[in-house]
Amino acid sequence: MNFSALVLTQDEAQQVEGCLRSLSAAGRIVAIDSGSTDATLAILARTAGVEIVSRSFTSFADQRNFGLERCFTPGEWVLHIDADERLTQELADELASLDPSDQVIAYNIASRTFLRGRPILRASGYPVYQTRLTRAGAFRFEDVGHGQKAPAAYGSLPRLHSPYDHHPFEKGYETWRKRHLAYAEREARDMRSPTQRPAFADALRDSVARRQWVKYATAYVPGRPTLVWLYLMLLKGGVWDGRAGWEYCRLRWEYERMVSRMLQDAR
Repeated sequence: MNFSALVLTQDEAQQVEGCLRSLSAAGRIVAIDSGSTDATLAILARTAGVEIVSRSFTSFADQRNFGLERCFTPGEWVLHIDADERLTQELADELASLDPSDQVIAYNIASRTFLRGRPILRASGYPVYQTRLTRAGAFRFEDVGHGQKAPAAYGSLPRLHSPYDHHPFEKGYETWRKRHLAYAEREARDMRSPTQRPAFADALRDSVARRQWVKYATAYVPGRPTLVWLYLMLLKGGVWDGRAGWEYCRLRWEYERMVSRMLQDAR
């Protein structure tokens, strides 16, 4: 398979160069930048073959849909990746070997989360799949939480075996906290809207919808952040991820506390 890459950026000078280096196998790289004020645009501009599009950020789904519709030709395969993510060599090799039929419109790919250079496999629930390889002109994302997903109408999508790598903590705690405050505000707003809750039937057949359904169903359970921490540490085995796993679970607890506080304040 020949594929192109769509990269979303906003003030990612610390991360974007590593992302672009990992995409050497892509035929084209399009970066949609949402008003970076650091050196991100300079890095993009000096990297050969990168096409830069400026667009204000609305949501991850909207940005990716805009890119699919405006930057790629129908039928072109597009890998969706963020500046803090990396295309692994195993995944690049698997993409090169793909020969999808005309009926296939997208693939789900698992991410491997890193903290302080160590993979967090148990506490992060690896492998957790997201739709990250799509055929332009045949696919559109829809919003979910602070991310995006494939509409349930597309049915079950095929999965690739190899992961991409995600490094969400490299810019330090304060940057993480500010970003996740915004994510928590959006998630709490969505969780207050009954129209955003996935149907139970969708949850039975789709892992992304299932995670969202459980989140909505337990939104107001007392002590939910601590229950999430216990689930990740004990049931998922985060205790065996070492020091990085403990830190990851603490950050997840903090994020869930942000969401819970916003839900309670809205009441």
